[in-house]
Amino acid sequence: MADITSSILNALLSTSNIKSIGKESGAATADVKKVLTSALPSLLQGASAQASGTSTAAGFLQALSSHASDKPGAIDLSDGAKILSHLLGSKATSTTNAIAKESGVDKATVKSILAAAAPLLLSVLGQQTNASSSNSNAVAAILSGVVSSNMGSLLAGFLGGGTSSQSGTSVKPGSQSSSGKTGSDLAGVAAGLLGSLLK
Repeated sequence: MADITSSILNALLSTSNIKSIGKESGAATADVKKVLTSALPSLLQGASAQASGTSTAAGFLQALSSHASDKPGAIDLSDGAKILSHLLGSKATSTTNAIAKESGVDKATVKSILAAAAPLLLSVLGQQTNASSSNSNAVAAILSGVVSSNMGSLLAGFLGGGTSSQSGTSVKPGSQSSSGKTGSDLAGVAAGLLGSLLK
């Protein structure tokens, strides 16, 4: 599970993807980094919920398979907004507000960054989980592992040490409906990975 987790985060937070998100959203690279650091826990939790939901699993698997073949740099903001509505559900507004407050980035920019990041997230997840050849249960199991509270310890070696020294990662929007520790843990991991990949 450590391998798939690190692969997902490495791919999603690559320098090229960060630049693409910034270009499409019109946001500065620094703002993209801050927003993704705060948003990643909620986005991954939302993906896991979609993958395991009895009424959403089939559609989510189809979406992953479709986006897995997306061309690099091809981001559809309208599609991204729709993806966000599925991942965040009724908590979209409160989550966006929390991310804006935590990151210090205005709400409009946060929305644009998330809309640009969402298709990339599905593309990465589709590729890394082999969604086109997997069943929904397999994908759900992978994503459940990715958002588990053990994620920080699984990636400690990969990140070259703990991430507890990272600041500005206390917001855990996804924890409003589920596990608070999961959101906090993922935020710390995301911050550490952003710091190591995007110097």
